[in-house]
This record gives sequence, structure tokens and C-alpha cells, in this order.
Amino acid sequence: MRRVEYVWLDGGSTPKLRGKTRFLDTDEEGTPDWSFDGGSTEQGTLQDSDRVLKPIRLYDDPFSSNFLDNKIALCEVFDSNGEPHNSNSRSLLRQAIDDDVSDLKFWFGFEQEYTLMDAESEVPIAFSRKDPKPQGPYYCGVGFENIIARHIVDEHAFGCYIAGVALAGTNAEVMPGQWEYQTAPLDPLTAADNLWVSRYILQRMGEQRMLPISFDPKPKEGDWNGAGLHTNVSTELSRKASFKTDTTGLDLLKMMISQLKSSHNDSIPLYGEGNERRLTGEHETSDINEFTSGFGDRGVSVRIPTKVVNDGCGYLEDRRPSANADPYKVCSHIINSTRNTDES
Repeated sequence: MRRVEYVWLDGGSTPKLRGKTRFLDTDEEGTPDWSFDGGSTEQGTLQDSDRVLKPIRLYDDPFSSNFLDNKIALCEVFDSNGEPHNSNSRSLLRQAIDDDVSDLKFWFGFEQEYTLMDAESEVPIAFSRKDPKPQGPYYCGVGFENIIARHIVDEHAFGCYIAGVALAGTNAEVMPGQWEYQTAPLDPLTAADNLWVSRYILQRMGEQRMLPISFDPKPKEGDWNGAGLHTNVSTELSRKASFKTDTTGLDLLKMMISQLKSSHNDSIPLYGEGNERRLTGEHETSDINEFTSGFGDRGVSVRIPTKVVNDGCGYLEDRRPSANADPYKVCSHIINSTRNTDES
């Protein structure tokens, strides 16, 4: 007997993870489709509730004993007629990656910020008893007076490793009780899949300790940083120091930023719910109503890191997406906005 955790995104305006468990015979090959009640996940009605889960990527289950072949199956949601459900944002990303875009070899890496919450008071855990000292010592901090629940962060990183989700690093963030992990740069579908599964693993670990995990873009009002999903993007040519006689990867990144500026108003509805509370022009953000860019500047909409400028090639960082953004929508938008840049 083996256990498979079927995981999918529900139909809420800010999609949330759902999951249910299936036990399969060990000798049964593959991971079959399954059904669920879409009327209970904002993906159907009482009269039309049957929806289909199609597994699209398997991960080793870090919550099972090492000797068991248990899996996490990330799924897409389909209607009973075989068409992707209208909440299936992954299907839109699949459509965005046509043959032309595949040739560009987009890579995406995410910087996922999140906040540990107090279950009783429903406020960030650092504020559950008394207000902490002002921001300053917490970012990449060390010591009991500055850091909360590092063991959760370490266990999450190890759980992702067991599952096969590649992380690039972790760090404490500017607000106390807030953390970040970075995913390794990969092709769009793998990168977005990995991010959703990493969120699932993190929330499961929160369950075990009755510790809510918040992806709210502004979990604490006032002079405190919000939580984002900074998105690092490159193409095969942007990663090259030179690909034409007089064109570098850095030149291409500048062209991509110009394209993202043109689509700024279209991006905001896709970059997370409640983001207006975060993108105020303060706390390392640019105002939601204005597109800005720069080199090494963390107060802009989209930036090019200083090392990339020095190397003449690499990636750009879109700092607008909020922590609760759907990476499928973020990737789709960026791809569709910059898909013709390499031809400029």
C-alpha cells in the first residue's frame, strides 16, 4: 500500500491549496485521475460539483517514513468534459509556453516571503505579547532577541529537499517573525509547480505546531515591511554576456523592463490580492500606480542587481508580486509581456 496526497488549487480569488489522501496498491502502476466536490472549493455548484484531478507532477512525501514510497501529486483541475476548469491557471501558463517561447528558455526563481502568526490572537507572532523593537536588527539576524522559529525554517528546507523541490537559500526578513526562502531558477512550469508544493510543505509543517502561516502582503500595518514574492526572470540570451556584435544580455534585460513598463497596469490585478496595502512607495517598494526601475535599487518596481550590471548579463527582479500571488499567473504575464523582446 502506498499513500498519495492529491494537492490542487481551489477557485478562490486568491487560490488556496487543497488536498486529500488516496491509498493505492503498491503494484498499481501510475497515479490515476481522481475526483472531488468542486461545490465545496468554489469550483462548482451543488448541481454540477464533480471535478477531475489530473496529477501533473509527483514529489516524494517528506511527511512519511523513509521506507515508504509515498508521494505528493500536484494536480490540475478539469471539468468532467475534459476541459481545464476556469480556475486552472496552470493551463494558461502551458498555453503561454508555445514553441517560440520554449526556444527562449525562460528561467524563473522566486523569493517567497511569509509571516508566522499567533493562532490565538491572529496577529504576527512577534506582536502576540508586546510590540517588538523597531525594524533594524531582524533582517538576517541572529540571537533569541531577534529571531523567531528558525527551526521551522530549517525543517521546511529539509522537507523541500526530501520532496525534490530545489531551494537556493533562506533568510530572516526585515519584520520580526517574517522569513524568506528562494527557489532555484528553473523553467516556468517546474518553477511555479515547485513554489506551490513548497508552500504546501510549509503549511503542513505549520499544522503540526498549530502555527498559522500567512502570505498576506501586509500582515502588520504601520512602519513594518510587507511580504512579497520577488520574481527573478531571465532568458537564454539574457544570460549571455554577448549574443550579437553589439548586444549584451544586459541590453536585453533593459528591453524586457521597457516591455514590463508598458504592461504595468495589466500586471497589478495578477500580482496578488491586497497588494495595494504593500506597494505604497515605502518599505522597499515602489508605488502601485507608478512603474519604476533601476540598478541595485530595492525601492523600484523592477530592478537589475548590481552583479548583473557588472557581468553584463543575467536576470531581472520583478519586485511587484505579493507573497500570496499565484506564480502561474505571474509567469504567464511576464512571458506574454516580454516574449518578443529577443527579436528586438
